[in-house]
Amino acid sequence: MDRHDEPHRAQAGSDLAAVRTKAVKQGDGSYRIQGNKIFITYGDHDYTENIIHLVLARTPDAPEGVKGISLFVVPKVLVNDDGSLGARNDVKCVSIEHKLGIHASPTCVMAYGDKDGAVGYLVGEENRGLEYMFIMMNLARFSVGMEGVGIAERAYQRAVAYARDRVQGKAVGLDKAAKAGPIIEHPDVRRMLMTMRAHTEALRAVAYVTASAMDHARRHKDRRRARCTRRSST
Repeated sequence: MDRHDEPHRAQAGSDLAAVRTKAVKQGDGSYRIQGNKIFITYGDHDYTENIIHLVLARTPDAPEGVKGISLFVVPKVLVNDDGSLGARNDVKCVSIEHKLGIHASPTCVMAYGDKDGAVGYLVGEENRGLEYMFIMMNLARFSVGMEGVGIAERAYQRAVAYARDRVQGKAVGLDKAAKAGPIIEHPDVRRMLMTMRAHTEALRAVAYVTASAMDHARRHKDRRRARCTRRSST
């Protein structure tokens, strides 16, 4: 998300057509990036020596709207020709966001180019940044969806194991002499477990259909059919 140059004032947000972050081409083919971004998950941390940011920005002669957005690679630390790490780039975290439900995650406000401009490198062609970004975003969304399927499946497995092990009460319909049994024998517990299973299997089926559509869009021999699949999947 883009933020206005004025400190602590939100600007474009998810309205990418209003992005104001600027990118000016240099003589060596790189660009100088200036602007601020908000809600950047893991925008800065010490887990790695370097962090590579993908930044949406506009070149000076870019058309208005989303068709004028380009995508740039902006490293936290510049990389030398021999692959070693060089000088620190003009990019920094200026504060940590506090997002509801996300803990232990450095979701940052990032400032690019407070001094001479952060060095960035164009991805692909100018003005096609949104197209490139959504290739990444669509894969990320699908991956998060699959993570949800995995968590749901594991929760169901743990619930079934607990219900088979936890002994409490007697199931409906047993005589008074019957001993207490595992709670999986209780109809309402079985109903809840079957609901969990049904939801999880439905989610997995949706994921398979989505994955199939993505594969057809990329790999189908009939390019016309692939384009139709791509449009319907987005």
